[in-house]
Amino acid sequence: MTPVARRRRREEIKITIGPFRSHLDYGSCVDIQREVWRFEDIDLVPVATLMVVDHCGGIVLGAYSAIGEMIGFVCSFLGIEDGDLIQHSHMLAVRIAYRNFDVGFRLKLAQRKEALKRKIRRITWTFDPMQPPNAYFNLGKLGAWSAKYEENFYGESTSALHRGLPTDRFLTRWDLDSKEVEKRLEEGPSAHDLRKELKKYVCINTLEEVAPGMATCANLKMNCTAPEFLFEIPHNLPDLKNRSLSVALDWQGKMRQVFKHYFKKGYATTDFWVSEDEGRHRAFYFLHKKRAR
Repeated sequence: MTPVARRRRREEIKITIGPFRSHLDYGSCVDIQREVWRFEDIDLVPVATLMVVDHCGGIVLGAYSAIGEMIGFVCSFLGIEDGDLIQHSHMLAVRIAYRNFDVGFRLKLAQRKEALKRKIRRITWTFDPMQPPNAYFNLGKLGAWSAKYEENFYGESTSALHRGLPTDRFLTRWDLDSKEVEKRLEEGPSAHDLRKELKKYVCINTLEEVAPGMATCANLKMNCTAPEFLFEIPHNLPDLKNRSLSVALDWQGKMRQVFKHYFKKGYATTDFWVSEDEGRHRAFYFLHKKRAR
């Protein structure tokens, strides 16, 4: 049963994170997948698969409310990358009623702790570059980074959230015991004064408003050689997609162009900024020259 939406301050949300407690939790995990991604059955990770992942070296953790209800989960597979054991985090989901209370963040911290306990120093996952909240969470809050962009990685999806667009994804890396990650987790994302930052860093494009709340990419520079630069995107891209699929497809095309080009040049995207500028929100991918390890 979907919980009734409730308004509480973040500090009032008391949750417990730990391994799944019984077979019923695996079923709850499937229910949460349906709620969050609105998948048809063919795209759901079923109970039996979740149990095998949990049994064979993956990390499967649930977040539980004060009354014991599962409100979120994280699931990762054991894998190998560059000869090293890794965890590949396939799913992280939180029930809609519990969004914006750091449940997802706490699940990732617990996943990191468990991976380090197992002597695993890296977790990878994918995320959609067209989702600014995910970019802020993964790059800004967790300190993950990416230097790989894959077009239509999952093929056609049944999720209403993805319908109409190819499933382009960043392949993201989280270096669990790096100084950068430890600092980001301890201090949180940095605040940014755009007046100063835009003087310090080159921005390789501008936004051109074509309708209220709808902007396209203009003046795109593909010859930037600065060691660090910014790429601005609309902060409301998910809403923009719902209003105009053609504009969203154009943005996806620009992202393919920018990231594939600059990743080949040795850049990585290592942060995502959301700042307010004269009463409006602006969002930027931060890229800098970084040799992918």
